[in-house]
Amino acid sequence: MKKSYIIALLSIILLAGTAHADPAKFTFSAGAGAMSGAVNVAEKKGFFEQEGIRGSVDAYNNGQVSFEEYLAGKDDAATTGTINVILTDFDITKHRLIANLAYTDNQTKLLAKKSAGITKIADLKGKRIGTVRATTAHFYLCRFLVLNGIPDAQVNIVYLTKKELPDAIAKGEVDAICQHGMPIENAKKKLGDDWVIFQDNTIIRKCCLLIVPADTIRHSPKTIDGALKAIIRANGFIRTNTQESVEIIAKAKKYPVEVMDQSVREEMDFNVTLEQSLLLTLETIEQWAIDNNLVSRTKPRNYLDFIDYKPLERLDESKVTIIR
Repeated sequence: MKKSYIIALLSIILLAGTAHADPAKFTFSAGAGAMSGAVNVAEKKGFFEQEGIRGSVDAYNNGQVSFEEYLAGKDDAATTGTINVILTDFDITKHRLIANLAYTDNQTKLLAKKSAGITKIADLKGKRIGTVRATTAHFYLCRFLVLNGIPDAQVNIVYLTKKELPDAIAKGEVDAICQHGMPIENAKKKLGDDWVIFQDNTIIRKCCLLIVPADTIRHSPKTIDGALKAIIRANGFIRTNTQESVEIIAKAKKYPVEVMDQSVREEMDFNVTLEQSLLLTLETIEQWAIDNNLVSRTKPRNYLDFIDYKPLERLDESKVTIIR
């Protein structure tokens, strides 16, 4: 009788503890672009909570700022672009890249003003092209010119902010701009029909990386698993409930719904992976940054040591195809 009473009492205590257990709080830093939209969908639809974590998203003006805030300890995980990781000086031994959340091959565009005498790529010679320095667009522009046989000396690259680009081309301060998203859309509105788009989908695969502290992987593997499971569910939801997802992401990113709709449907592939193309992208942009003195280091980082494959492999080995 006494033994039964003790067992019953222990069961009540255990149940009470479980009832009041609070899922682990886990915050994601995210910029203003659509590529990190899966974390916004996962938060809005309750997928994080359903996977055992109190996941939330801290929004920042851009991916670079979001990554810096993560490194400063304000967030538990970062969702950021490849270029931001490469151009930021941090100790990669203390952090791990555990997944690519989304990618796009056709987001970056070169928009030129027809009245500036540009109707084909060769017409870019001798022209002023605006872009944002040390960004994916900057890398894209450099590669675009090389692939089309236009030496750097035959164009004038003008470095501007994203907000300055539409007015600069409308006022004739530059003849073309290289960027994506709202700067391109706003430039189109200002130019009416006076524009032409040049694009090469083979130049760069733009990725959205999920980065977490190495200590978190060691000490809180269930939290990491829950975060990945929730994001994978969100990606599936985006594919099957695209319109609702577009509205969620547009609201979170403060984007016009029609612009976000085009981006999500026509430019993005939301799929949690660690593919060989990611490693190649990291290594290619790393060398470009070194060659153009955009970083202080002269020896490339070893990004194989930066990537941790185990968390994603635990969930789905088929999603990890990087050769190592």
